[in-house]
Amino acid sequence: MSEALLLPRSQRQRLERVYRKTEYQVALPDRQLVFRVGEYDPAAEALLRLSLPIRRGWAILTPCNPRSQEATEELNSFYYHELRDALVGKDDRWLQAINHDPSGSWPDEPGFLVADAEPLWLHDLAARFHQNAFVAARLGEAPRLVWLV
Repeated sequence: MSEALLLPRSQRQRLERVYRKTEYQVALPDRQLVFRVGEYDPAAEALLRLSLPIRRGWAILTPCNPRSQEATEELNSFYYHELRDALVGKDDRWLQAINHDPSGSWPDEPGFLVADAEPLWLHDLAARFHQNAFVAARLGEAPRLVWLV
């Protein structure tokens, strides 16, 4: 049984509130886009599609701070490079991203926006880095949380 299956309901609700307040920032060559869970931004999506050919949707993954427990900078850096290597070996349709807490009470979590990846592969990759959830969106829809439970 995975640890995610043991996440108490109260903790999941608390984490969901935090994840919904997070800014999911995506680095484009000439600007930065910000996505938020539950908020559809057609202008940001259009700019994203100009930089990255997306046919179906996208997801943002971070390998940092497994199980929402703050890890050392060195460990997070190691996980970041491991995730990047996994993406380089699989697909070239991704951009750098940062999960940013606007309140400043949680450190930025670098990661990646990945275009049109298979949902099962994304789920397995997030589970590999012991994440509770990741953010995903279909074109034309608001980003949503995908829980690994």
